[in-house]
Amino acid sequence: MKGSSLSSEMHKNFKNFKNLINFRNSLGFSLVEVLVMVFIATFSVFVVWKVYILYIKISISNPSIFRASFLAEEGIEAVKYIRDESWSSNIGSLSLGTSYTLTFNGLAWGVTTTPLFIENIFDRRISFSDVYRDASGNIAESGSLDANTKQVVVTVSWLKDTSTTTRQITTYVTNIFNN
Repeated sequence: MKGSSLSSEMHKNFKNFKNLINFRNSLGFSLVEVLVMVFIATFSVFVVWKVYILYIKISISNPSIFRASFLAEEGIEAVKYIRDESWSSNIGSLSLGTSYTLTFNGLAWGVTTTPLFIENIFDRRISFSDVYRDASGNIAESGSLDANTKQVVVTVSWLKDTSTTTRQITTYVTNIFNN
């Protein structure tokens, strides 16, 4: 009996020793996992931080681009307003290819050939050209003249460093109200 109890005791101690080794191995594996997780989290935060810094640098260094894009979009909206007021007086009577400047008198938009600078920085010009349609009615380089549609180009220019930078939008306006 004594021998079997000793054997049983050794067997129990061996099991405990084996469990202790497994426990230590699992702790080591968890430490490696934690280190990998910390590395991945740190790297992710670093990448997000770098992207954010780049975004801030671009935003701060190029506010004129954002402002010019806004002014070009506003120019398109102003042309639509002018069209809605009277196609024949406001759009149809303009000379094609002439560079116009938009004006706003507090109540309505208009056009002039006198250069006007916005914020003493931006020069916004609009020009109109004829539109032609093919046999299918699609806009084309040549074909029949569509007297009720004009191509509009809004160009916003400003001086940046020692050169002129521009933003340009091209669209079409149509005499939708037949006025």
